[in-house]
Amino acid sequence: MRLSRHRRLLLTTALTAVAAMTLSGTPALAEPPAPAPPRTSVQPGQEENLGQTMPDKILSQDQSQGVDAAGNPQVYWVTAGNDETTAMFQATDVRTGRIVFAERLPRGVNSWANTFSPAEGAVYFATTEGFFYTWTPGDQSVTAIPFPYPGEGIWRLAAAPDGIIYGGTYPGGRLFAYDPATARFTDHGQIIPGETYGRALAIDDDHVYFGTQPRAKLARFDRATGEVLQMPLPAKYANEEAVYDMTLAGGYLLARVQKVNDLLVFDTATAQLVHVVPAIDGRAISGLDPTGPYVYYRRVSQGIVQLNLETFEETPLGWRPNAIPGTWAWIDMQSPDFPGLSLSMTFYNGRIYVYNLQTKRNKYISEAGLQGAPTPLQALGVDRAGTVYSGGFLTPPGISAYNPDTKAFRLLNGGGQVEGFGQFGDDLVYGRYPGGTLYRYDPARTWSMGTNPGEPVTIGQEQDRPQALVQVGDRVVVGSVPISGRLGGALSVWKPDTGEITVRRGIVADQSVVSLAARGDLVVGGTSINGGFGIDPVASQAELFVYDVTTGTVRESRVVVPGAQSINGLRFDDDGVLWGIADGTLFAAEVDPATGTIDVLRAENLFGLARTMYGQDRALAFRDGMIYATYGGRLWSVNPVTWKARVLAGSGAEHLVAGVDGSLYYTRGFTLYRWVFDPVAAPPACTETITGGHRGPLQVSRGVTCVIGGQVSGPVTVRPGAGLVLDGARVDGPVTATGASHLSTFDTEVRGPLSVSASTGPVRVDSSTVRGPVTLTANRGGEVTVTATTVGGPLACTANTTTPANAGVANTVSGPRTGQCAAL
Repeated sequence: MRLSRHRRLLLTTALTAVAAMTLSGTPALAEPPAPAPPRTSVQPGQEENLGQTMPDKILSQDQSQGVDAAGNPQVYWVTAGNDETTAMFQATDVRTGRIVFAERLPRGVNSWANTFSPAEGAVYFATTEGFFYTWTPGDQSVTAIPFPYPGEGIWRLAAAPDGIIYGGTYPGGRLFAYDPATARFTDHGQIIPGETYGRALAIDDDHVYFGTQPRAKLARFDRATGEVLQMPLPAKYANEEAVYDMTLAGGYLLARVQKVNDLLVFDTATAQLVHVVPAIDGRAISGLDPTGPYVYYRRVSQGIVQLNLETFEETPLGWRPNAIPGTWAWIDMQSPDFPGLSLSMTFYNGRIYVYNLQTKRNKYISEAGLQGAPTPLQALGVDRAGTVYSGGFLTPPGISAYNPDTKAFRLLNGGGQVEGFGQFGDDLVYGRYPGGTLYRYDPARTWSMGTNPGEPVTIGQEQDRPQALVQVGDRVVVGSVPISGRLGGALSVWKPDTGEITVRRGIVADQSVVSLAARGDLVVGGTSINGGFGIDPVASQAELFVYDVTTGTVRESRVVVPGAQSINGLRFDDDGVLWGIADGTLFAAEVDPATGTIDVLRAENLFGLARTMYGQDRALAFRDGMIYATYGGRLWSVNPVTWKARVLAGSGAEHLVAGVDGSLYYTRGFTLYRWVFDPVAAPPACTETITGGHRGPLQVSRGVTCVIGGQVSGPVTVRPGAGLVLDGARVDGPVTATGASHLSTFDTEVRGPLSVSASTGPVRVDSSTVRGPVTLTANRGGEVTVTATTVGGPLACTANTTTPANAGVANTVSGPRTGQCAAL
């Protein structure tokens, strides 16, 4: 977007709009600025629903296995929902593969808590939003159990041998117990001080073992006395993220530590660590093999591995299911191909794998028949050819690519959860969670995970969410958020051609880097005060910093909007002015290319206040001299002359990219939308331009007079054949036009009546305030539009050749609306 020098002067002279801020160093202009071309209005347009970007996904983050009253083995799923659809509980019969029960839950979207109680023959499950349920095979519906701890989500459940159900919560890190016999809850409090997630549970007759996140810690809770024994892990695990999965087997507790994925083996009699199995590939570890002292887990290089608990020797089975174990169970398949008990394993996308150790036969049950839900979108990008890419939450299925020419979606399988997109020449680059990995994809070649894109580059240094990517020469600069429980994001410089990466963590102390913009060798970054989930911020205000890629130095870092917790949507316009959003405040700033110092030109809260962790939903785009933004679930347009904002679309509009086809693309839930601009005739050329003050009446007798950001201290009269454009202007009196060749107002205040009759050209009153009646009569030049305007009196329209319209945006009228404008 190009802002004329006139518009930049407006920026520098509007500093009084910034409350409680000190802005200095604004350069003076050495010569009078050239007038800006007129803007008659926001170009009208309409929203187009492009559809769901990718297939419904089946994602059951936790699963459990049990049996019905007849002993038939079953798997229990709680498949994730989204903002429009709740989660769904479903049960699969393992022998037949049939779905024997399915019900959409009344409340709750995501579930990491699912356990079967053999003592009761019932399954218990819960959501991260704090909704608790149970179902017994044969029931006609699930039963909701009121959860008595408001503000706590349920992140893990496990059943004790006597039927008591235990749960771990976030953000309190509490252990609770539920007794089905009495329907009573008991709160055992935060088991490990300072740990916010109760992430893993294992229970025997006497104890509850409790693993946490965001620090990998372990404790044992005595069920009889309530005593808590802390079980310190070796010092090498001090910086690990979580004790994530646990199993009790053969007198041992087996606990998987994430992210290193070591399997720690504790003797339950002494609570001492006795063995470490290095680097398994999660998640779950099986229970004890009924035929011997064995448990089972997965290694990517070997498939399923047997661990002998007497010798701690590992033996690969030769069984290589392409899945991450979610749960294990020993089941009777009642089949000659599967004699005795077979090992059943589940995968979070609804798949079941069964293996018989005697016959070496295996069975695969697909997710067919399970009901999923559309994937919520959380990142949007575009390549230079114009393809629009969207990434979803915890996906599979992958990345969606939309071709505006063919109007078709294409699924790029295996893309993972994308946190941010960027460009590197003609290629697309993106960052993926979890693990903080970076990928490069050539859209001109066939997508093939592992080849195009090739092997990823890992940021490291506890970085988990690469959210911002911007090209600087042969490098891509990346801003990221750390893993859960950590503060301190990073700014990384990645060379995609070589794979080399340099990471600078804590470039702004204890803050994450969530937005980037580049000009020359300078990169400007915006931060969020938040780190990973599960830890409170220590900083109170987000900062804007300038980083010199050539020297590797920070030129400046400062607060630009006091109190803002996240700075997003950073973009340079063609004049070198930096724009961004700090919470609900739009700001413009100049960055000195020599010194890297930041001068804020103007900042105004245009969008209200709607905070999110990292502000991923917010973005800016430029088009035809206007600024467009997503913030607070709305698509906005902003006039950079008047700094007036207008809502174009609402109801959850998030993310934003400008397409090469001239449209704006944004998301809502799981759907991609496009704002398509209507063709509009170019505004007339100005024969006279007023940018300052005009004292007394103004009479326009010929040509086109444009009042841009100026003030007329008196009435305005337009004679036949003449034209008038009011752009960001103020008129202290009535405006009367008869037989005008053109009349338009945009972001203008008219302190009196507005009357337009017998015009031979378009008439448009847009985003203005008229402190009096508006009368439009017998205009015959085509378009007659009154949109997003406040009228301090009647709105009357009669005998116009074209019926007046409001471009889809209602007006505020204090008097009656009559004639052709009755519906406006």
